[in-house]
Amino acid sequence: MKGLKVLNTFALAVPISIAMIGLFDEEYFIMALVSTMITGFMQLVIGILFWLEFPSNRYIKLYFLIVTAFFILLFSKATNDWYWCLPPVLCVYLSVLIYTKK
Repeated sequence: MKGLKVLNTFALAVPISIAMIGLFDEEYFIMALVSTMITGFMQLVIGILFWLEFPSNRYIKLYFLIVTAFFILLFSKATNDWYWCLPPVLCVYLSVLIYTKK
């Protein structure tokens, strides 16, 4: 569990750190934006590892349900763009899930 916390902290710190460097050189803002995709992938892997460790946890199942809904909306080319708020919400949700689990 401690490894998941460290990995999640690293996944969240990378885009934030790059964005902070972007305050001095604007080219880093693009790199920070791209690194958020890597963060999303890392959080998906973290979610899978969390699910393997706690397979009966209903909150991780809800996480994967919302992730699946996001990708279905993304690939169905839904006309509303409201679903773009889901990745930051999922990021916070998984982080809270990981850091509150004993």
